[in-house]
Amino acid sequence: MRRVFILGAVALLVAAAGASAQTSLLIWADENRATALQEVVPAFTEATGVEVEIEVVGFGDIRTQAGVAGPAGEGPDLFVGAHDWTGELAVNGLVEPIDLGARAGEFFEVALTAFSFEGKLYAVPYVTETIALYYNMGMAAEAPATFEEIGAICAALEGIDNCVGIPGGGDGADAYHNYPFVSALGGYIFKYDPATGYDPGDVGLDSEGAVAGVAFLAGLVADGLVGPTNYNTAKTLFLEGKQPFWITGPWELGSLNAQDSVSWGVAKLPTIAGQAPAPFVGSQGMFMSAFSPNKVLARTFLLDFVATPETMRALYDADPRNPAYREVFDQLADNPVAQTFALSAADGVPMPNIAQMGAVWGPLGNALLLVRNGESEAEAAMKTAAEGVREAVEG
Repeated sequence: MRRVFILGAVALLVAAAGASAQTSLLIWADENRATALQEVVPAFTEATGVEVEIEVVGFGDIRTQAGVAGPAGEGPDLFVGAHDWTGELAVNGLVEPIDLGARAGEFFEVALTAFSFEGKLYAVPYVTETIALYYNMGMAAEAPATFEEIGAICAALEGIDNCVGIPGGGDGADAYHNYPFVSALGGYIFKYDPATGYDPGDVGLDSEGAVAGVAFLAGLVADGLVGPTNYNTAKTLFLEGKQPFWITGPWELGSLNAQDSVSWGVAKLPTIAGQAPAPFVGSQGMFMSAFSPNKVLARTFLLDFVATPETMRALYDADPRNPAYREVFDQLADNPVAQTFALSAADGVPMPNIAQMGAVWGPLGNALLLVRNGESEAEAAMKTAAEGVREAVEG
């Protein structure tokens, strides 16, 4: 009955929008999402008579290309993207607000918050993600809860030169994976107020809590628990069984499931000086272009054909990162990996989605790289990072 009602309502919307045989929708998506979205195109076309073209665009290229193609009238009606694009896209007038109304309760609040800017929602989320601790069950029978426990486990192992693989050392700066050390003891990037959002004028990278957390990281480096590994090195060592622990996200589940040499588990991040780390929580979703000539149809496709249990499940199956859609997450109650990542996300904070965040990655990543490589003390590195961000934000 619901399907019949939706199809009837869609037909009325199409008529009201004046859609013709020439009307079509263009969607940009990366390969995984394109495959899942393609499954609902026939039903939409049957209901509306409107063709849908799903064009595969590299995820990292979508934001830049949308910013050029949209204003030129050549961009997509809908496109997938990350929540931290939201502020930049909204300020530049590239995306249209989306009103979920009573359906907002179908999604996790953290995902809606991630895509909200100045009180308006700008995308329908389908994924939430954060990092956690993968561990080699042949080297660690149980998941460690603290870095002190990790130290004891690694001390008992022979031939281990790198205990915890965390991207962000060697030749690869990585502020994202190391942010839990900044946040665990009260550090922050930009001060956040739920009522007003992020304040780019209040930078907390050199706050007492941030410095203390990064000093803890420096201690792990000095003790030999965290080495100068970049992303690829950390991944390779873990998959080859030469590293007991690896901190990264659910995007590596495909690599882990494709190998059979390492028996692995996943756990929440270890506590830092007795405190639970607050990793970045990210979200991915689908934006509507402000330049779409077919906003009624695009909104219908988004809300009645994408925001459904079936499509949201297909998006999860294509890339098993935790769903932002509650009903699909409930289907994963017996999935310990999904449940663990949810617990890690519950401790986390949404990555800032304001445009000024672009000024953070370089200074913070480089500062943490110096600490990770044993080339700088925490206080000096974080002071330099904070000054770099303030200078960039102030222009």
